Amino acid sequence: MGLRETKKQQTREMILTNSMELFTRKGVDEVGMRELAQVCGLGIGTYYNYFKSKEEVIFSLFSDILREALIRKPFDVSAQATPGDTLAENYCSILGILSEHQNIMNEFLVVVQSPKNYLTEESLGAKILPQMILDYWDWVKPMLDSVHAGYDDADAGHVARIMWNHFLSELNVLTSPLNKENAREHNKYSSRHLLNGFHI
Repeated sequence: MGLRETKKQQTREMILTNSMELFTRKGVDEVGMRELAQVCGLGIGTYYNYFKSKEEVIFSLFSDILREALIRKPFDVSAQATPGDTLAENYCSILGILSEHQNIMNEFLVVVQSPKNYLTEESLGAKILPQMILDYWDWVKPMLDSVHAGYDDADAGHVARIMWNHFLSELNVLTSPLNKENAREHNKYSSRHLLNGFHI
C-alpha cells in the first residue's frame, strides 16, 4: 500500500472512531453529517469523499463491530446439544458482544432492511454487505461442516446468504421487546427449523 492509500485508510479509520464516539455520546438519531464532519476536523466535502451518508457510516461501523465480535468469539462446536440449539447459543454469545454497541446494531438492523440499499451496484448492500456475509460465513461454516450439512460447494454462496438472513432475523428477535426467555426459545426453534432444511 502506497503512502497516499495509507493516509486515506488512516483518515477513514479516524472518521469511524470519532463517529462511533459521537453516536455513543449523543445517539444516532441526534447526529447529522455536518456534525460528524466537524467532530472529525474535516470539511463536509472531505467527509463526503469517504462516506456519502450516515447510513454508510452505520454499515461500515457495524461491519467492523461484527468482524471483531466473530474474532473474539469463534463458533463453539463442542457444545453437547443439538445443532439447532448450538447455533442458537452461539448467536446469543455473539449478541452479547454486539450489544456493547447497542445503538449501532439497532440502527444497522433498520437500515439493512431498506430496499434503497440494494437498488444498484453502488448501493450499500452491494458495496459493504458481501464482506459482512463472508465474515459471518467463515464463522458459522465450521458448525455446518461438523454436522455434515447437505449442500454442495457450488451452493455455498446461496447457503451463506440463507444463513446470514437467518442471523439477521434472530438478531431482530433477540433485541426485540419480547420477554428475554421467549426470545431465546424462538431463537432455538427457528435455528432447529433452519438446520432441518439441511437434513441435519
